[in-house]
Amino acid sequence: MRLGKRQKAKAEIPTCSMADIAFLLIIFFMVTTVFRVEIGLLIELPRATAVQKLPRKNIVHIWINDEEMISIDDMDTPLGSISWPMSQKLMVNPNIIVSMLTDQNASYGVMADVFDELKDAGALKVSLGAKKKKGG
Repeated sequence: MRLGKRQKAKAEIPTCSMADIAFLLIIFFMVTTVFRVEIGLLIELPRATAVQKLPRKNIVHIWINDEEMISIDDMDTPLGSISWPMSQKLMVNPNIIVSMLTDQNASYGVMADVFDELKDAGALKVSLGAKKKKGG
């Protein structure tokens, strides 16, 4: 009598229906997934009715260049000290409108910091400037 090793049956996973199962799982998750709709900021833009020419004494120009240097009415001002000269100008003339022009390569963070300092100074009338179109 010969005792030999039994051959073990190899466990095989049937792969013929695996593509069908994967496809059904993809369809299931596509159907049951709920996408949340992002609601943006509700901003009501002002409507332009008439263009008024403002007196030069009521406008303060702030320029931010691409090197993030700030100048207020052609006077260089460091970022941390904008609120004091602006509060002084507002004490003299409370009807001041700030016109802010920024270079397109300047970082948005600097512009946000300038907005914060203007808010601290009480300058709430801020106008953002844009490039003029060439030729018309």
